[in-house]
Amino acid sequence: MDAAPEPLAAPLVAAEVPAPVLPAPEVPARVPVTGRIAAPPARSRAATLAFVAGLAPLAISVLGNLVAAQLGSVAVERTDAGQDGAWAPVLLALALVFVLNAGTLTMCAILGARGVRETANGITRGRGLAIAGLAVGGANLVLWVGGLLVSISGLSAVLG
Repeated sequence: MDAAPEPLAAPLVAAEVPAPVLPAPEVPARVPVTGRIAAPPARSRAATLAFVAGLAPLAISVLGNLVAAQLGSVAVERTDAGQDGAWAPVLLALALVFVLNAGTLTMCAILGARGVRETANGITRGRGLAIAGLAVGGANLVLWVGGLLVSISGLSAVLG
């Protein structure tokens, strides 16, 4: 008796599905450096310039007011002599003081803010200079406005 061989039947088992393989994230190629990367400067140049720009209006005001006072005494003599336009040089000197102070105080504010920002990394020195420049510039702004009011009131008394 020849028995027929039994077919090999494998039990039904759920086929194992492999987990999807995700590609590895690409690592960007290294950017070639064409030159040396310099360390930050030891002291912020903007902070130093902010301090100088904060002091400059005081010198400009003192010098300008001395010149305006000298021109004012000449203008009084010319006015007494009956000359017209004797006060024009005084007004021009005061206008120049005004414009120069406005410019230096603006530069002080810009450079002071830049100096504070540059020294925020903790490595670059000069934060104190930047803050001192802003403080001196603020004090000079107050003196400048006060001097302007005094000049205007003095001129209105003379010209009025």
